[in-house]
Amino acid sequence: MTTDRWASVRHAGFLIFTHFLVAAPVLKDVGINYGEVLYNGSFFHEQIYRKDPSPEVDAAWKALGADYRALRVPESEAQKSGISLDHVKIRAKHGGGYPANVEGLHHLHCLNFLRKGLVYNYPYYKALGQGPFANEDHIVKVHLTHCLDILRQQLMCTVDTGVLGQVWVYPDKPEPFVDFNTKHRCKNFEAIRAWAEVRQLPENPPEDFLETPGGGIWGEIP
Repeated sequence: MTTDRWASVRHAGFLIFTHFLVAAPVLKDVGINYGEVLYNGSFFHEQIYRKDPSPEVDAAWKALGADYRALRVPESEAQKSGISLDHVKIRAKHGGGYPANVEGLHHLHCLNFLRKGLVYNYPYYKALGQGPFANEDHIVKVHLTHCLDILRQQLMCTVDTGVLGQVWVYPDKPEPFVDFNTKHRCKNFEAIRAWAEVRQLPENPPEDFLETPGGGIWGEIP
């Protein structure tokens, strides 16, 4: 087994590079499988994730795992999962290990937060004053731009090299329009989401849940 973080596989004549931590717990517990998925790229027919803000829309995003709490990475798997010894650690009497978030679910959190921060949606969520919107506006802005740049880096790192064809629309006066309904080979998201859901750490852990910090304390938020 390679210890390099870059692993490559060949499929259907294409070379696919995937950046992942080879010993991340989800790979051991769930495994990564791929299936064909047809993207819903409709321009005007909105899925619920695109609709105006409402409790139903928020519930749909929540069901994707966008707000899941951290899970526990066992100490034996920490280093191979990219966790260093100076990361926050859980006390041994509470099971030990390290609190960590599944990065793909953080990406969904960021996408959902950007949705909430759209000019059309911001007043609704600011009025609710829940979660990140309980903060002052300048903190909300920094959070939004953090999420924006995380997703920029993710999209550039995993750039999709597929192509988008075009179709004719409007029979009376035909014109071309991009066909965004494309087929993709996708990871088994639902299995990964379910794995993360049942492994969430307690919502209200005891006060001594985490070990006291040693010498590795950063001077500011990175």
